Amino acid sequence: MSGSSCPPVRRWPVPVLLTLSVFLSACGQTTEPRSTAAASEPPGKQLSSNPQQQPASTETSLALFEKRILPLLQSPKPSSCAECHLSGVDLKDYIRPTQQETFSSLVSAGMIDVQQPDESKLLKFISRRPPQPGLITEKVRQQEYAAFRAWIQTAVKDPQLLSDKSKGTPIGPQLPDEVIRHARQDRVLASFIENIWTEVGRCAACHSPDRNQKQVKKHGDQVSWIKLNDPRATLNFMLEADLIDTDQPAQSLLLRKPTLQVEHGGGQKMVVGDRSYKQFRRFIDDYAAIVQGKYSQAKQLPQPDNEVSVVTDIWLKLEGVPAKFDKQLLQVDLYRATDAGWSPYRVATSDRPIFGPKNLWQHSLSLTAPRDSKWAQEIKNKQLPPGRYLLKLFIDRRGKLQQDYTAELNDEDFVGQVEIESRWRPGYGAMTKARFPAP
Repeated sequence: MSGSSCPPVRRWPVPVLLTLSVFLSACGQTTEPRSTAAASEPPGKQLSSNPQQQPASTETSLALFEKRILPLLQSPKPSSCAECHLSGVDLKDYIRPTQQETFSSLVSAGMIDVQQPDESKLLKFISRRPPQPGLITEKVRQQEYAAFRAWIQTAVKDPQLLSDKSKGTPIGPQLPDEVIRHARQDRVLASFIENIWTEVGRCAACHSPDRNQKQVKKHGDQVSWIKLNDPRATLNFMLEADLIDTDQPAQSLLLRKPTLQVEHGGGQKMVVGDRSYKQFRRFIDDYAAIVQGKYSQAKQLPQPDNEVSVVTDIWLKLEGVPAKFDKQLLQVDLYRATDAGWSPYRVATSDRPIFGPKNLWQHSLSLTAPRDSKWAQEIKNKQLPPGRYLLKLFIDRRGKLQQDYTAELNDEDFVGQVEIESRWRPGYGAMTKARFPAP
């Protein structure tokens, strides 16, 4: 361009340009992921360790330790570690009552780099954060990082601390890596999704904000515990609303209401010992054990179920069920016809009490599959292929599930089987019907 409207070109002196270059280069640096005790941390961003951003303190290391580190040990509040770990990891695990013991232990554990203090693994440990950190926790994390950085920078220059050759004591989490990983928030959320979130469609009519305006008008907003498309927010609301009892898991309202152990306006949604109840208990019991720190060895951790499931809107009705089985739990397992015979594993299941006065049983199906199988991926579309199926029927005639909710119905509970062919259209009005087998 030409003309008087062009702004004058500013010519920077070479020293200034060099200074800017160094500054911009430093700002672009990133810290390396930490290892050791934080190896199980989910990936995330880190706080900057740029020395230009935080001037060194003029206080002694002991003064900094007593002023900024000890309060972290004495605080009743959880550290920023809790944002990624439900239990098992806390910044307090890296602090001892005295400066000397804390410094010696951290150096011996490789958590403090006396030559490059800003590269200390402990600082990288603190700086790790999830992709979407909470505002409050992020502020806490920055305060923790600033406190430890200031103390470490000063401590590595303290001749008295450096001259002490003692190894200190073991520092950091003392739990096995398997236990620490199990208590990670992302693992906990995955368990919630698999065991409870997949079932919430059965509760949506009364508890989902897009469908329960009538219930909200009558009972208030607290009835909307399902948060649309957000399992994490749903879990958080359940905890805040005391629907999950971590002291007495079996007394959780999330279990007692749908089983009618206490009044529930939505009627009976599950029975003690049925598949849904087992899934709910699997998560709730495990969550309570994690919160209470009951896991100290890997062998104590619950084993994942070999089967995964997804609730569908495909309905099945059995007619001609003998009235003598009234209110007893009937379980039906479906096996699909293949070129080699019936499928080696059930592809769908359902369980619900029998309605004797009408001689019927009906319920929606849950598609089931061995974990990590091809069928486990296919059931996510919530469709059952049309064709011929074998229905195996079991009835809990002895009430053993009420006595032990972990029990499974087996051959002694088998009451018959029937073959049917269906297109398995979804919807209550498109319900597939079959006759209860003759004795």
